[in-house]
Amino acid sequence: MIETSSVVVIGDLLLDVLAEVGGPIARGTDTRAAISVRAGGSSANVAVWLARLGVETHFVGKIGRDVIGRSLTEELEGEGVIPRLAEDPSAPTGKVVVLVDEAGERTMITDRAASQRLRPEDMPDNLFQSGRHLHLSGYGFSHPDSRKTVIEAMNRACDKNMTVSVDPSSVAVLKEIGAEQFLKWTSGAALIFPNLEEGALLAGVTDPESIVETLRENYSGVALKLGADGAAYAGEDEPFLRLPAVPARVVDTTGAGDAFCAAFLASWLLDDATGTSLRRGLEQASRVVRKIGGR
Repeated sequence: MIETSSVVVIGDLLLDVLAEVGGPIARGTDTRAAISVRAGGSSANVAVWLARLGVETHFVGKIGRDVIGRSLTEELEGEGVIPRLAEDPSAPTGKVVVLVDEAGERTMITDRAASQRLRPEDMPDNLFQSGRHLHLSGYGFSHPDSRKTVIEAMNRACDKNMTVSVDPSSVAVLKEIGAEQFLKWTSGAALIFPNLEEGALLAGVTDPESIVETLRENYSGVALKLGADGAAYAGEDEPFLRLPAVPARVVDTTGAGDAFCAAFLASWLLDDATGTSLRRGLEQASRVVRKIGGR
C-alpha cells in the first residue's frame, strides 16, 4: 500500500436501462415494470465513487459519436471525474438492459459496442506516472481490442512503478476467456476484487478462506466480496480477515461491488488498516443496494 496522488480507471462507460420486475416475466406478452435510465458501466461506476470520496480520478474509455456518449461524458465531468474518452465513429455508445427482480438481484443483458473497441493508442501516455494507481475491470479482457489495451495498460503501469488492481467483474466473462488465462494476464497485481462465484472459479475451491489464500499465490492482496455475507481479505503479512455485511434493505444490487471496490481502494491507498478498508467498502456497498442504479 502506498499513498497515491490519483487513480486511473480504464473500462466501460455505458447507459443502463433498468427494469424493476415485480414477478415472473410473462414470455411472449407484456410484463409490468418500473423502468429507469441511469449512467453505468462497472469501471465508470468505480471512477465516480472514487471521485465522490475525494480521490483524483482519471477515466479512460470509448464511446460512440452520439448524444448518449456526450451525455454520459458530461455526467462524469459533473461528478468530478476527469474523462479521457475516445470516440468511435462507427459504433454506438454501449448499453445494458438490467432486469431487477423482487429480491433486488439483477440480470444484465449487455451490448458494450464502442467500449470494447478501446485500443492502446486511445490511452494518453501522460496518464501513466509513478505514484498513481491503475484499476481495471474484467470486462476489458473479454474482447480482443480492449484486451490488448488493458494488458498494455498493465505493462505501462509496471514500467512506471504504479500499483494495479483488477475486478474480475463477471463469472460469464471468466468462463468465456478461461480462468487460467485471466490469472496469467493479471498475475502480479497488488489487489484483486472477486465475488464468491468468481473467486471459486479462479481458485478452484469454494470456501472463502481457501479462495483468498489460493489467490494470494497470484496477487499481493485479495478482497473477496461475499454479498449478504460481508467481505474478506488477506494480503502480504496480513492474515485472513472477514467482516459481516452492513444491514440494508436491498432494492437493487447493481453497482454494489463497484462501490465496494472504490471505497476499499480509497482507504487502502491511504494506508489505512485492512479492517478499516473492508468496513468502508461494506458501508458504501450497503448504501448502493438501497436505491435503483449503480451510483
